[in-house]
Amino acid sequence: MTVTVDNYTRILLTMIAFLLVVVGVGLWYETPATVSSAYGGIPDSGQQLDKLIQEVQDIKVSMAKLNLVLTSGKVKVQVVAPKEDKAKDNQQAEK
Repeated sequence: MTVTVDNYTRILLTMIAFLLVVVGVGLWYETPATVSSAYGGIPDSGQQLDKLIQEVQDIKVSMAKLNLVLTSGKVKVQVVAPKEDKAKDNQQAEK
C-alpha cells in the first residue's frame, strides 16, 4: 500500500509543524522557573470570624442606641397617606 501526498498538502503540513514548533518554543521560554504564590492567598478563617464577631457587636451597639432613642419619647412619627389615597378618601367623603 502506497500513499501519495501532493505538494499542496505537504506544504500545509510543513507550515502546521513549523507553527507548532514556534508555539512550543514560545511556551517554553515564557514558563516561569518557580510557581508564584496565589494572588489572594489562603484566607484566614480565624481573622474572618473575628471580623464577623466585631460587626455583630457593632450592630448590637447600634441597635441599643436606636432602642434608647425610641424609648426616650423624643421621636415623633407622623404617617402621611399617599396622594392617590387622599383623592379616594375625599371622593368617599363627598358621597
